[in-house]
Amino acid sequence: MRAAGKAWLSVVLVAAGIALLPGLLHLLGLAMVEGWPQPADRAPSGVAACSGEPRMGFQPMNPWSFTTRFFDPGALKKATDIEREAFWVARRHLMRQPQHDMLRWHLSSSALTIWITRHWSAAQIADTARKEDFCRAWSKRRVPGGPMKR
Repeated sequence: MRAAGKAWLSVVLVAAGIALLPGLLHLLGLAMVEGWPQPADRAPSGVAACSGEPRMGFQPMNPWSFTTRFFDPGALKKATDIEREAFWVARRHLMRQPQHDMLRWHLSSSALTIWITRHWSAAQIADTARKEDFCRAWSKRRVPGGPMKR
């Protein structure tokens, strides 16, 4: 094989590796989760748990769209309430697990958040977040007419 062919092959392999990395990290994060959370039993109203945001039109997350948020400075402001609630449910579930290092925590939390949005309905996410006291934590952090407190 000529040098130019080897160079192109290397470029293609590096590009494929970068393209597959979010999916592989997602699978690794899911493998590190100990036990799966269960959704709440009932689904009351047609709105999200703590806000008046409708549940209709909810788009499940995937590892690639989740990764692109790291490159968007306004990504937290663009996250829907259902996505925040899914993160809360994943976080609360992982808090009940044995403690591990920070890298494992973040990989597991991200992977479990994505998994929840893909396998649970918006109603199940909202109801489970309400059951896990997301509304109380969410309302304490909100400042009327301003950004969320840190």
